[in-house]
Amino acid sequence: MVNTIKSKLLNRGTIDMTSGDVKKTLLIFVFPLLIGNLFQQFYNMVDTMVVGRFMGTNALASVGASSPIIQLLLGLTIGLAGGLSIVIAQKFGSGDIRKTQKSIINGLYLIIIVSVIITILGLLLCRPLFELINTPITIIDGATTYTIILFMGTITTALYNYEAGVLRALGNSMISLLFLIISSILNVILDVLFVVSFGWGIAGVAIATVLAQLISCLLCFVYMRRNFEILHFKKEDLTFNISLVKEHIKIGMPMAFFQSFLSVSFLLVQSALNTLGSDEIAAYTAAYKMDSLMMQVLAAFGSAISTFTAQNYGKNQFERIHKGARSCMKITITLSIIVSLLVYFFGKYFMLLFVGTQETNVISLGVQYLRITSLCYIILGVNFVIRFVLTGVGKTSIPVIVGILEIIIRGLSTYFLIYPLGYKGMAFTNPICWGTSTLLVAILYPKMIKNAEQMKLKNVISKTE
Repeated sequence: MVNTIKSKLLNRGTIDMTSGDVKKTLLIFVFPLLIGNLFQQFYNMVDTMVVGRFMGTNALASVGASSPIIQLLLGLTIGLAGGLSIVIAQKFGSGDIRKTQKSIINGLYLIIIVSVIITILGLLLCRPLFELINTPITIIDGATTYTIILFMGTITTALYNYEAGVLRALGNSMISLLFLIISSILNVILDVLFVVSFGWGIAGVAIATVLAQLISCLLCFVYMRRNFEILHFKKEDLTFNISLVKEHIKIGMPMAFFQSFLSVSFLLVQSALNTLGSDEIAAYTAAYKMDSLMMQVLAAFGSAISTFTAQNYGKNQFERIHKGARSCMKITITLSIIVSLLVYFFGKYFMLLFVGTQETNVISLGVQYLRITSLCYIILGVNFVIRFVLTGVGKTSIPVIVGILEIIIRGLSTYFLIYPLGYKGMAFTNPICWGTSTLLVAILYPKMIKNAEQMKLKNVISKTE
């Protein structure tokens, strides 16, 4: 029965990452993730482009100012979905289909509970948080409107990310790509319709995003139910399993908190940025989209290597994990260098996607930021590979450690760079943060990966005795 289900899954486009050529397996799996993440970032960029082009600098600054608040809370569900997929991938890699099914159901319960809590917190704390970080009076209303609407769609965002996480855990990265492309196209169409044709302003951009994600979520659910036998659950699979929930919490919540810790660190930066002026906020909003784009590229490789690691960890194939880490490292370093050069020399044209040619000060500030940060993408690439390999073997302390460190570094940078030097000081904040956290995870990696292997071997021995 188990082999039959696994065989059908592999015929449906899932990948057993515990066998075959390592580099080829990673590239086949990562390509849809990479395209998907780029599309996801694409429709986030379209939001910004529509606002900047059709509504002006203040509206662009409003959307930019909302980003840290949104990520502070919505990031919890996105990080949690990624963490839950690690547990599912480990169960699937071990060949235990029943436990994989139960793990999927109990992960679903957890993501729904957290989504409801986030929705309530988001709606209650939205405006006070904007006031706390010194959001200018000229943009606070727009930022609040945009954020509230997105929080009303929290459950949709969470469920779609969980669906994509389940598919990744089973080795399928193609189906989530398909529905993400549909969502992206819908988002572009609805953005133009609601903002340009209907004149709904910032609210129209947010509504377009929520509706596009909802449709994508529903389509993905229907397809998965019809085509994946592993998602046909029996009554006993639907029971609340406290031990599985605890396992999900152990691995999933640290990744969720990492996203929020990251957002807290950006809140500190945003608070200082809000004191500089609308041009600086608008420039950072547009320029940071390049960082976000690069992060999405690296996140694709991070998701690939974490799934690869989790499946092979479930099957006790440690040497294969090391080969995968080395291959992924070479690919991400090469890609980071190429992107860094492109951004450094063509950053001005990237800025022109978001603002008109008459906004010379905004363009100049954006290019300044891009030229400084883009040179450090290689550091970020190394960080992602090391961190996600450790996450794949269940080292859940890593995201928490890195998240806390980022709060400390960005906090220090805010007071010792941004306030004294202004916008230029802010441009150095991310490189310093990336460098410090990469150094830390590189130092911790050998000991933690060895510890994970020893713990796994002890569990195997204890089960055989």
